[in-house]
Amino acid sequence: MGRYTLECCVDSVESAMAAEEGGADRLELCAALVTGGISPGLALFEQVRECCRLPVRVLLRPRFGDFLYTKYEFTIYNLSESQ
Repeated sequence: MGRYTLECCVDSVESAMAAEEGGADRLELCAALVTGGISPGLALFEQVRECCRLPVRVLLRPRFGDFLYTKYEFTIYNLSESQ
């Protein structure tokens, strides 16, 4: 059986440190997990990187909900393929 990677979804420095202490292999950094998660701010990312040694993957979601964006949201969030 192959080795599994334990990625923990975290939204604070404290939860990132707890995940590292608990044996996580890497972190998925989010904000507002209570609403399903959105992209975190730069300050949170920097603090987590300072306090944890684990690799960090950042959730890229400009608003809560699903990943199905309307044509208006593409314009608002600059999600077009030409960018």
